[in-house]
Amino acid sequence: MRDIDFKVRRVSSKPPIKTTNLVATDTTVERGGTSRLLWVIILALLVAAIIGIWQLLALSEPTSSSLKTSPISKQNSAIATPNSSDDRKNLLSPQTSGPLVQIYDSGAGPSVVQSLTNKLTSLGYKVENLEKSQFNYNRTYIRYREGMLVEAEKIKSALPDQLVSMSEVKSAGLFDILILYGTK
Repeated sequence: MRDIDFKVRRVSSKPPIKTTNLVATDTTVERGGTSRLLWVIILALLVAAIIGIWQLLALSEPTSSSLKTSPISKQNSAIATPNSSDDRKNLLSPQTSGPLVQIYDSGAGPSVVQSLTNKLTSLGYKVENLEKSQFNYNRTYIRYREGMLVEAEKIKSALPDQLVSMSEVKSAGLFDILILYGTK
């Protein structure tokens, strides 16, 4: 026998597909519905942008509640006398007539920070003790605004036993000199 002699009729296991006319009948889409949704999205984005700009402008304006004042700085209001009044006024923070020094206890201890506060106050600086910082450092960091290098070096010389790192920072005027008083 030969294989050619057998004819096998193949039968499909799937039923034939019935074709029907499908008509798109979506009742949820109304005339202009897509453009209305687009306008709602645009309006929401516009409102979000206006709120963002408003908050940015509110953050850039200094407020009196953002400055921390301690009872020590209110009692000790000794202010350094400026050397040349025109040049000196451009270098100082807007809230003081002398260099504003803020001190954080970054591991030195409250008594050591208080003694530095008293020492700097006696030298004529307006000093704010901001108490304990979030971090402890193994050295003291002095950050100063542009034009305050000479004052920062004077403060550094008042700390002879400390390992001090100094750097100039761009400041919005909240301090003239910031001291992170570390352990060494």
